[in-house]
Amino acid sequence: MPTLEETSMPAEIAAKFVNYTAKHVFLTGKAGTGKTTFLRKLIQLTHKKAMICAPTGIAAINAAGVTIHSLFQLPFGAFFPDAAAGIISQNITFNFNTPKTIVKHLNMQGNKRRMIQELELLVIDEVSMLRADMLDAIDFSLRYIRRNRNIPFGGVQLLFIGDLHQLPPVVKNDEWRVMAGFYKSIYFFDALALQENPPVYIELDKIYRQNDSVFINLLNNLRNNQITAEDTALLKQHFRQDFKPDTDENYITLTTHNNKADTINRERLTQLKTKSYFFDAKITGDFNEHAYPNDKRLELKVGAQIMFIKNDMTAEKRYYNGKIGVVHHIEKDVVEIELPEDKVVIQISPYTWENVKYKLNEATNEIDENVAGSFVQYPIKLAWAITVHKSQGLTFDKAIIDIGDAFAPGQAYVALSRLRSLKGLVLTSHLRETGLQQDQNIHYFSKTKQPNEVLNQRISLESYDFIRTYLLSAFDLNLVRYYLKEHVQTFDKSEAKSTKQRYDEWTMNLYRDFQKIAATADTFINQLKNLFAQQTEHTLFNVSKRVGAALKYFNPLIKGVSDQLLAHIEAVKEEKQIKTYLTELLELEILVYEQLKKMHKSKALLQAIIDGKEFSKADTDALLNASERNRQLQKAIQLKGETLKVKSAVEKKKKEPKIDTKLVSFELYEQGKSLGEIAKERGFSIGTIEGHLAYYVSTRQLDVSKLVKPNKIKNITDAVESQKTKSMATIREFLGKDYSFGEIKLVLASLFPSEE
Repeated sequence: MPTLEETSMPAEIAAKFVNYTAKHVFLTGKAGTGKTTFLRKLIQLTHKKAMICAPTGIAAINAAGVTIHSLFQLPFGAFFPDAAAGIISQNITFNFNTPKTIVKHLNMQGNKRRMIQELELLVIDEVSMLRADMLDAIDFSLRYIRRNRNIPFGGVQLLFIGDLHQLPPVVKNDEWRVMAGFYKSIYFFDALALQENPPVYIELDKIYRQNDSVFINLLNNLRNNQITAEDTALLKQHFRQDFKPDTDENYITLTTHNNKADTINRERLTQLKTKSYFFDAKITGDFNEHAYPNDKRLELKVGAQIMFIKNDMTAEKRYYNGKIGVVHHIEKDVVEIELPEDKVVIQISPYTWENVKYKLNEATNEIDENVAGSFVQYPIKLAWAITVHKSQGLTFDKAIIDIGDAFAPGQAYVALSRLRSLKGLVLTSHLRETGLQQDQNIHYFSKTKQPNEVLNQRISLESYDFIRTYLLSAFDLNLVRYYLKEHVQTFDKSEAKSTKQRYDEWTMNLYRDFQKIAATADTFINQLKNLFAQQTEHTLFNVSKRVGAALKYFNPLIKGVSDQLLAHIEAVKEEKQIKTYLTELLELEILVYEQLKKMHKSKALLQAIIDGKEFSKADTDALLNASERNRQLQKAIQLKGETLKVKSAVEKKKKEPKIDTKLVSFELYEQGKSLGEIAKERGFSIGTIEGHLAYYVSTRQLDVSKLVKPNKIKNITDAVESQKTKSMATIREFLGKDYSFGEIKLVLASLFPSEE
């Protein structure tokens, strides 16, 4: 049996699994091995209809994709699959969803539904943060939307990208108490949807960030739960408890919590006696405030230590994501940064982050990226300190690491792997054993990784099954026949002689002709099945000969149906009250043409697999005359004074963006105003303002001790533990009326914070 050309490079193996098989893939790799580069290249080249999503807004913006919740319209809360029905008790105190409750949220507009139905490849980036139950919710949604409930993910291939040795998913104790009844762990690989068809484990192994062999070995041991006494001794050599760097040494401090990093940055900025300059981001269109990639209002001073948060996109490549610099000069619309390591001063320009939305192109039936909004700001931020969480993907030459109170396994690894070498490392606290240890579930999952030779053999076998399925689908005309039949049944002879009704006979003749073509295609499909069943070394070659002959036969017939529909559109478009009928005709024509395109693609894809050659998006575009096709469609949709749109593509009117009332209160508080002053200025009660600020306490942007007295914090905390409740009414009844609901809400927000 002919095979794809073998390769020993993990990135090439991963690309072949994605492009020439239907297997799910988990692509991982140590920090700095090029996972993001792989994703960018893959999306640019793959012939499959693909979309990118990620668990959080910022991760989605950085991956040039969308959030999982927005793509699938998923409600927030844990997800319990049908398999958990017998475990779920009536005493659950947290939000959760089931297949029945999710269905209520899947009432998508036509274009989005059809886009997901056309989807072939779903990429989930930063998968270390993806919970198993969330992946099962995606599985249910895809099966439901694609009307393909018997196949995991409705037949969509998944590519998972991320490093599981970094930060884990967030799950609360009360959630896990229930979920542990049907999940082995909270990690994505233990989702029920993957148990019968686990992803292929592929690891990128070339490290671009570090070239210090001693450091690389230390990081490898940290990843693999094999920390030695020598490793611990090596780390202790870098311990300097009260280390205070000189201002020109350009160290950045990595810490575990937002409030620590914010305090350090604010203090250091205040110490500078130079003038403050404020730069407001320019935000256009749809851009969620929780996904802002930088400060909406950036405060800078000459002398401030900053960090670049994007790579330089110009040819000079003067800076990279994580490079440290110092503000050298500021004027209106001019910001100059000194790069101490390079001993140069550069002028920087604002960077544009784009919020991508996906939409099905009605003309080509391809999934297009559309820019829904933009965020324009200088690609720098204050960088005397940063959280470990936000340092993912960055590279530093010098770092002070303060993570003795690391709150998740893997944080020590994330922090240490940001550095180029041990030379730039300073530890101000000893690393705890819990911070060094990795989760055993990840360790067991990593054992499923196979050698490259075995993966190459699997590509050959899996590509055989993939092209078989693709060819059978390409020549199966029954779905198009079904929609044509549905169209025929919309004609009603009892109706008055409308324009549409006059073409009843024309439509019936078209349907009868297509039925004959579909019957012949069914015969050919049976021939294909018999050829594939032989499984000899000549099978694909024999299939290729038959497919070539079949395409010569079917191409003019199906193209003829497409041409008839287009000609009919032109013949009737001048008549009155015809718009709905024209839309129906155009939808049918697009279905017919898409099937023809798939036939041509299946032949070309088969040949690429036989020859061991690449097959890309450009090869797909070159199969048929794209310019002629666009000309035909542009002509078809032009009516007198307007443009015809496919019904399901009608977009909803954009709503005016709402003002975030919480943010207004927070900004006033940041300006130094008291709660009473804010309440008076905004016309709200103090309790309402406390509620607004509770959000920022829960996201660790605000310290609760600044708002509630220490003795009250302690008493409220004790009440939560002793009464085993989060009910504000119960807590207040227990403590008395000296405690306001606002104070209780603020302390609860600090005890049960949101995800960073």
